[in-house]
Amino acid sequence: MLELFQVLGGIAGFGGVALGVLYLLYRDLMRDIIRNRMFRALTAAQATALFGAVVVLAFVVAVLGVFATLAESKGVVQFLVLVAMLLLFLLAILLVGARVAMGRRPARAGAADRSLTAVRRHVERDEPDEAERALEVSRSDRDAAEFWYWKARIALVRSNVDVASGYVDEALKLEPRDPYGIALKTELLLLANDPARCTEAERLAASATGLSAELDTWLRRLRAEGMFGGGVRTRTRLEARCPLPTPSTERAHAE
Repeated sequence: MLELFQVLGGIAGFGGVALGVLYLLYRDLMRDIIRNRMFRALTAAQATALFGAVVVLAFVVAVLGVFATLAESKGVVQFLVLVAMLLLFLLAILLVGARVAMGRRPARAGAADRSLTAVRRHVERDEPDEAERALEVSRSDRDAAEFWYWKARIALVRSNVDVASGYVDEALKLEPRDPYGIALKTELLLLANDPARCTEAERLAASATGLSAELDTWLRRLRAEGMFGGGVRTRTRLEARCPLPTPSTERAHAE
């Protein structure tokens, strides 16, 4: 590695060193990431940010190296002129990129809204496969509570109470005081038909009282229907008597 920098530096000065940095950046970062297929573990936003950072840093290193070489041969004034031109060029690129991003954002948000509306519709119709496909089409951020909330609702439609509980726990890690996630968690605890989990559901309901009027109304109805008491509860019976509060699919994009 040292020999590479000595050769390139001796031939092209600081510009050659910059080219050596670009070579190592490709060899040790980009090639290994692609070879190991690390992008499968990244979201679309994370992968885009990674590529963007690599491209920008590589561009900066290369340009600075070229400018440094030119400065050695043409003087400081010419170098400062080139730097000013570079800054103007970068500013123009940023302005164009920001304008394009602002122009496209409403369309993406609208598409996501429509897809999440479709997820809700399929869940309410007990169509889990269609709801799963609609959730994938929505491209919801996997780091958002709403993604895991709807995953839990889909699992519940499939009667996978344990799987749904795991998903809603992920949602509540991201938004611990979300009333809709708490309502879903409470229902899942009741559907376990286990005295210990029923007691846990009561504690959760007590701690969540006052978070929202909608949640309070639903919890009062649960108590009035005796859902915290003994007996076997099914999702059909519970939701027929106490319909589960459901978030608006536009709430995340309205902020």
